[in-house]
Amino acid sequence: MPVGEFPLVGRDAARAWLDRARDAAAAGHGGLVVLTGEPGAGKTRLAREAVRGARAFRTVVVSCTGTEPLGPWTRTVRALTADDAEPAGVDRAFLRALRSGADLVLAADDDPGTAGRQLAEDVTTLVRRRAARRPLLLVFDDVSDADEPSLRLLTELALTVPELPVLVIATARPADVDWHGHLAARARLLRAGTAVPVEPLDGGAIAALLRYAGAADDHGRVAAVLARTAGNALFVTELLRAPRTDTLPMSVRALVDDRVAALPPAARPVVAAAAVLGTPIGTDVLAAVAPAEGFRGGLGAVLDAGLLTEAADGTVGFAHEIVRDAVYDGVPAADRAVLHARAGTVLADRGTDVAAAARHLARAGPAYRARAAELARQAGDRAAGRLGYADATGWYERALALSGDDTDRVSILLARAEARAAAGDPDGSRAGYLDAAVRARALRRPDLLAAAALGLGSGTAGFEVTMLDGTQLELLTEARAALPAATPLRALVTARLSVASSVLAGDAERSALAAEAVRDARASGDAGACAYALSARCDAHAGPDHRVARIADATAMLALAVQLGDPPLELLARRLRLVGYLEGGDVDAADAEALAFRTTAERLGRPLYLWYVPLWRGMRALMEGRTADCAALLADACALGDRAGSRNAAVLTRTQRWCLLAATGDRDGVAELGAGLDPDQFGTVWPYVTLALILAQTGRVDAARARLDAVAPRLPSAPRDSEWLPMLAQVAETVGVVGSHPVADPAYRALAGYAGMWVVEGIGAAVRGPVDRHLGLLAAARGDRAGAATHFAAAERACVDVGATLLAAEVCRDAGRALGDGGRLAAADRQYRALGLAAEGAGPDPVFRSDGEVWTLGYEGRQVRLRDAKGLRDLATLLARPGRPVAALDLATAYTRRPATGDAPGGVEGDLGEALDATARRAYRQRLAELEEELADPADPERAARQRAERDALVEQLTTAYGLGGRRRRPGSPTERARTAVTGRIRDAIRHIEAAHPPLGRHLRGAVHTGTFCVYEPEHPVRWQVTRRF
Repeated sequence: MPVGEFPLVGRDAARAWLDRARDAAAAGHGGLVVLTGEPGAGKTRLAREAVRGARAFRTVVVSCTGTEPLGPWTRTVRALTADDAEPAGVDRAFLRALRSGADLVLAADDDPGTAGRQLAEDVTTLVRRRAARRPLLLVFDDVSDADEPSLRLLTELALTVPELPVLVIATARPADVDWHGHLAARARLLRAGTAVPVEPLDGGAIAALLRYAGAADDHGRVAAVLARTAGNALFVTELLRAPRTDTLPMSVRALVDDRVAALPPAARPVVAAAAVLGTPIGTDVLAAVAPAEGFRGGLGAVLDAGLLTEAADGTVGFAHEIVRDAVYDGVPAADRAVLHARAGTVLADRGTDVAAAARHLARAGPAYRARAAELARQAGDRAAGRLGYADATGWYERALALSGDDTDRVSILLARAEARAAAGDPDGSRAGYLDAAVRARALRRPDLLAAAALGLGSGTAGFEVTMLDGTQLELLTEARAALPAATPLRALVTARLSVASSVLAGDAERSALAAEAVRDARASGDAGACAYALSARCDAHAGPDHRVARIADATAMLALAVQLGDPPLELLARRLRLVGYLEGGDVDAADAEALAFRTTAERLGRPLYLWYVPLWRGMRALMEGRTADCAALLADACALGDRAGSRNAAVLTRTQRWCLLAATGDRDGVAELGAGLDPDQFGTVWPYVTLALILAQTGRVDAARARLDAVAPRLPSAPRDSEWLPMLAQVAETVGVVGSHPVADPAYRALAGYAGMWVVEGIGAAVRGPVDRHLGLLAAARGDRAGAATHFAAAERACVDVGATLLAAEVCRDAGRALGDGGRLAAADRQYRALGLAAEGAGPDPVFRSDGEVWTLGYEGRQVRLRDAKGLRDLATLLARPGRPVAALDLATAYTRRPATGDAPGGVEGDLGEALDATARRAYRQRLAELEEELADPADPERAARQRAERDALVEQLTTAYGLGGRRRRPGSPTERARTAVTGRIRDAIRHIEAAHPPLGRHLRGAVHTGTFCVYEPEHPVRWQVTRRF
């Protein structure tokens, strides 16, 4: 730590005042500057720095402390005349007396007023004479301690110096009490000069001092120093000289001890009680804790001394926490314990600040530990009620440290675990619940064991229950077996067991548990247990067959939750109702439910509930095609879900992201998301269907078909739960991409009974549209065009009726693809463009698919079938590799067992010689290089078109002249024969295509180039779904 002075920081404004005043005085225009500030603010240091900067001045620095009359002026006159053997101008009696330190004695006929004026004139004359030799700087330190005659004399001088090269600097404390009753003299003095306040140091100045002291200047350290010192420069620097900034420097302790010792005896117990209580303090509380005798007088003395200050609201407190620390440190330990006991008892009896009461009783000794633990628990409960979950956790930990009762400790552990969960610490929460379970089992308390088991699933409200959690299931099963039947707690445990058994238990077992929970809850007459049991029944009956019953149960649950004033239960009921309304296509009712959910969730402020709000708003935005809004809301949902540590949030935001990426045609994004999907981790069928659809959406049609082939036999055994309807919808969408599939018929029959409903992903993550949309896709795949048209029309009407614009466009697109209806595809294209989405998203992916002997070719919404031909196989190879040349020799030999071979070295029998001589080849190559360089930055489009035409002609000439691997072609070689054969059969295939499908034929004629190397190069990129089976 520094042993010398710290640098002067944070004083730029005050130093600027002093510099301007010094420069003016040097020019003959002096003045008085009064530096005001609390003790330790740094006034004296500033004055000292001014002296250092005034090298051209003669300086005199005097202290105004002391009791002798005119003492400051005695020291000033001595300093001004110290270098004169017989000082001129000190021939007046008063000045001689001042210089010698003798008492000033008036003659019997002297008038005191006249004498005072004469003294002032004499002093001014002395100052004037000395200033004539050299500019003067006079510093009067602590002028607020000066006697009144000294203040009058200083005021008289101040009125004179504006005409002299004299700068007078005075330092003074601002409080009335510091002027010892000389308030009128203070007023006159301040009017005669300029008051410059010396403010407390701010965070930036403290950070600079920390750096100078070699300490970390992070925000937390700066804030801690500022909080203890309130920026008082003396306290800051003394604190930084200490080994640690959280200690109490002995220098500060000594300073404060002196100030306390100077108090009257009745004031010392008051300041001690204030130090124990902390600040700010109501005077009524302080009066109840401090000794009653002499309290009022003692408090007044402490205020007068400046140890305590009084705020506008009537409370009192220490201006600096470090002063409070010093006073507290000076109170004997036994006296502190008594005062803490008294303070804790007073505050606990009043009930207004149980946290403070707990803190005091915790320091009052062993006799008060149990009461302190009880109050700490109450403080934690109150903090949790105000959403201060981190504070609540801290109070519960204090209660654990204080409590000696094993049962109470389990109860506190449960409360702490719940607070940790609410604060976004799922791991800490789980550890706490498991600890509580172990202790509850040892105490043979099934009620506490049940509470721990319920806590693992987000508390009695069960808003988000962890699935596939064997430990949770074991605890629930153990607690259920130990609890008496028909009790609220057993009903809650049984209901939770039904929910937590999802995936692991069959539908019948879960339904039986939920029914038992409802019976027990109703028999117990407990409204909360009834509400939660109904939610368990909704969860067990989450499939489409029970939609109406689920809404009825959720509505009854909502009424109970409102009656109980239980917000988490209310949110759970509203969540269930929202999903039910969406499944029924009642979007208005779902929107109203989402708004009510948002109101309650925002009041609670917990991320566990809040993340659903942007998720559902994003879902609605996606239905309407507001994809940018959906992306922004999805980011909010992810952030809140991460803070909550919610597994549901991770799954549902991922689902919404998938649907958003698919809707906007982002195949790369869909592929990346699908790469992270491990269907084995879910223990059910639907993830395998999801993976098939992702493969289809990213153009991997063969892989999608294979995945659909594999999962199709498992579909009939899939549980008819909340995932069943989305699963079959995904089957239908996959079939819509891969084409006819055996699964289409059973899937259609399974879905047919749910026409009129809507498909909802998860808990409202996304809406796939009406079931009729998916029935239309499956009907078309079965060959039922009329049925498909009817379903599509119903689906489109339903989407339009609720304003689901993007879903309406998707239905129109699906209908156009499935029915080969160009008009619908054109309409879908317009709808997509109106939403600002790429036109590609509205058009069907072109298809070039072989089913063995027959090829299915789809383009611009129309499909045709052609018999197998080698030219079609060649085209399939090229379409699968757009922009990448394929050797004609490779195409010619691709469908035989014989490997492709090139020209033999030295020529092939029957060669007719090289097609181009060496000079021509070199010229062609050079011109091609020039063209490629010029085309790299086509400033002139017309010129670029001519250059491309010239390049293509040169390439045609070179491909005619060169064979495979760059060897010079000889007429009649195998490469030449392959070029001729492949060119012929590709052109023949295009003629047949053009006859059956003119737009496709025209497209291929312009985009396919043949020669020694063949290539498919469309003017605009086209995503083909190519399937080759030959």
